[in-house]
Amino acid sequence: MTNYEIEINRAKQLHLLNKIEEAQKIYLNLIKTNKNSIIFFLLGTTYLQQKKFAEAIKHLKISIKLDSNYSHAYNNLGIALAETNNFLEAKNNYDKAISLDKGYIDAYLNRGISLNKLKRYSEAIINFNLVIKAKPHDAKVFNNIANVYRNLKLFDNALENYDKAIKIQPNYLEAINNKSQILYEQKKYELSLSCLKKIHKINPEFDNLTENIIKNKMNIFEWSNLDKLKNTVEKQIIKRETKFSPLLLNYLYDEPSLHEINAKTYCKQEFKYIKKNNLKKLNPKSKKIKIGYFSGDYHEHPVMYIMRNIFKYHDNKIFELYAFSLGPDRTKSTTRIDVKKYFKEFFSVNHLTDEEIINLTNKLKIDIAIDLSGITENGRPTLFFRRVAPIQLAYLGYPGTSGNEGIDYIIADENIIPKNIKKFYTEKVLYLPDCYIPSPSPISVKVNSKKKDYLLPKDKIIFCGFHNPLKINPELFHSWCKILSEVKNSVIWLKAFDDISKKNLKKEFSLNKIDLNRIIFDVGADTINEHINRLKLADIFLDSYPYSSHSTTYDYIKANLPMVIMKGKSFSSRVSASIYKSIKMDELICENYKEYERIAIDLGSDKLQLKKIKNKLKINSHKFRIFESKKTTKNLEKIYCKLLEN
Repeated sequence: MTNYEIEINRAKQLHLLNKIEEAQKIYLNLIKTNKNSIIFFLLGTTYLQQKKFAEAIKHLKISIKLDSNYSHAYNNLGIALAETNNFLEAKNNYDKAISLDKGYIDAYLNRGISLNKLKRYSEAIINFNLVIKAKPHDAKVFNNIANVYRNLKLFDNALENYDKAIKIQPNYLEAINNKSQILYEQKKYELSLSCLKKIHKINPEFDNLTENIIKNKMNIFEWSNLDKLKNTVEKQIIKRETKFSPLLLNYLYDEPSLHEINAKTYCKQEFKYIKKNNLKKLNPKSKKIKIGYFSGDYHEHPVMYIMRNIFKYHDNKIFELYAFSLGPDRTKSTTRIDVKKYFKEFFSVNHLTDEEIINLTNKLKIDIAIDLSGITENGRPTLFFRRVAPIQLAYLGYPGTSGNEGIDYIIADENIIPKNIKKFYTEKVLYLPDCYIPSPSPISVKVNSKKKDYLLPKDKIIFCGFHNPLKINPELFHSWCKILSEVKNSVIWLKAFDDISKKNLKKEFSLNKIDLNRIIFDVGADTINEHINRLKLADIFLDSYPYSSHSTTYDYIKANLPMVIMKGKSFSSRVSASIYKSIKMDELICENYKEYERIAIDLGSDKLQLKKIKNKLKINSHKFRIFESKKTTKNLEKIYCKLLEN
């Protein structure tokens, strides 16, 4: 046996024993004198196992160059490419592996994974079904076909297949976590939490586990250990050890520096292997300025209610508007149908890859791209990192810095982002002269709501706190309890979406010695008209902190329902304050809980003062013309034109 054979056998044995680094050293030494495809394959595979994907790709490509008929080299190269988000190239390598070996089941599985990422869902399912037929007891394939069904929003099919994966492999944490995400989307928070608790018992360090536990607990007002969980998250973010949801972080902290660190870390990890396009050179001047509005919310959604009039009032002699819908194809949505008429072309692109969308925008020669979604559920931040237009702006959809190098500017006002806070934004800040968030169209309210219809008492002060559960935290809740304790002749009107939420809220009120007869749960409203009209039945709205009311602030103004607002430092904590400042209602804005409680208690205890505030709110909302979007549109157009001039 030659020295080469002895060394290669020794390296293979070490490799099989998972002594990757020792085997790798031998492979590296061998390739100095032996240009053998198998050694390069094995070396590339060690790099793949170490997650050193660039090195893996380099050496696997050499292996293929030396021997183009080895199917395993194509498969492993495909895996490395997929790990670097090159799914199309990965799929092409799986194709080659399968062409060399029709029975290569792992290649079919891997190809299905890449096809899912490429949004070619029916093809992915075909590949996975082939694997299931060949390997009916492979948990991984059931997990992956479930992922396709999840993307297709076929949640029952997804859950069925996650359960099959877990039945085959009871401690398959990835499948258990994926199942919990479906249950979360279905608002089955207790069931989702039970999955997460199982993961925690086995691996407390599982990716995004703390984040998922927090959002499930907060949605049902289950606040036990919340401070401990938050402290863990904060330490991890400061050390840049975690990729935490930037949107969820807005509900937890009022610290712009923390939001900036987290957004940068999030983007660094998400965009690690994505290549940027260089589109900085502006398109040759055409007759009109081409604006692309990108949103995942071209349907019934607060962003679209606000943007409708912006689209409507754009000067079509100067601007040419293009819509790019990143969200679900809700073709029957009345809002979607309504806004489509304001665009030269409306593209539904949620089924397209980033590359396909970029090719489309390049063909159209879009001058300015406006990201109306940011890092939200249907947003596509990778698009903007790659770059879809020479100039890219963030507006309205996401309340904070994106951390995205591809977003050049963020549009705000000086109340939302004070000049001393600009340093915590990765984007350059562009200021609108008035409040950055315009009002949706005024609504003609015709519904005649009565207190008895909502189980509200006739003779008591009604505090209202209609909020997304994520906006309500123990500190805010305790402040509400102090207000109720001082204003004896009052009740609080809240939203709770299920029995467990009501149960948990009642428990918290009892712990704070608040009579449960003073807690009234909302029974819901079918239309926006009914919603605004029922708000008229309340006396005082208690705003949330650190994530304040945003566009819904206008609903409360339309209902002439005064808000008590606590302003913080972060973007998400300053939106309602910005709106109230624009109508000169500063006396209802404060900066700490003590003042928040004082304002609410004073109003709740003095009906004459409350009446004066309501009259002022009614007069000022008309006096300062907050329901006119034309002015905001013209100011946006000035920004767009100035950016193209520079």
